[in-house]
Amino acid sequence: MILSAELRPFETPDETRDVALHATIDIEGRSYVLLTFRLVGFGDRLVFPPPEPALTEARALKQADFVRSTLLKTMGLEPGDDQLVPAKLGRTDGLWRSTCLEIFGLLPDGSYTEFNVAPSGHWAAYQFDGYRSGMTELDGSVEIVDVRRDGDDFELKAWVNWRGWPHVRAIGVSAVLETIDGGKAYWALAHPAEKPDFHHPDSFTLSVRPEPA
Repeated sequence: MILSAELRPFETPDETRDVALHATIDIEGRSYVLLTFRLVGFGDRLVFPPPEPALTEARALKQADFVRSTLLKTMGLEPGDDQLVPAKLGRTDGLWRSTCLEIFGLLPDGSYTEFNVAPSGHWAAYQFDGYRSGMTELDGSVEIVDVRRDGDDFELKAWVNWRGWPHVRAIGVSAVLETIDGGKAYWALAHPAEKPDFHHPDSFTLSVRPEPA
């Protein structure tokens, strides 16, 4: 199932008349989704945290580790626990302070998860028992596939890994966009409150038919 949606800004119509923010989620009942954000027409008005060299190098090591493990398995050997790169590569809090792209997954019991993804390669993942309550660190991860800038357009693709995706019944996507003057623009599928609130239950507007448990 591929879900596509266009996000809209919160009370900033004049500044965003010629720009657009699209999101695509490829969700197939697996323990991961492919998330794509495409920003069109923003030009030089936004701040994009650049890819961090240390993370880029570490991801190359992680790919090499995967190849090494695969080769060992084909030879009938156990890879062992000596992985070159930790699983929490790039996990960082406070990403909303600059340009940050977000996806939420709502479960049938009212709990939900939040993933934050930054162009720098950093990410964060949280679990909530209910509306802004019971926040804990989520056992999930993000792998950025591609980040590219093409003139006035920007695109980011990422694998968002979490074993709960097959049970999600609704999805929300949103973004905090930092402008070059230091301001913030808040984009989401819906803005049901009087101020930007990406956690509001009515902002999870993409319906998903959950797979059987």
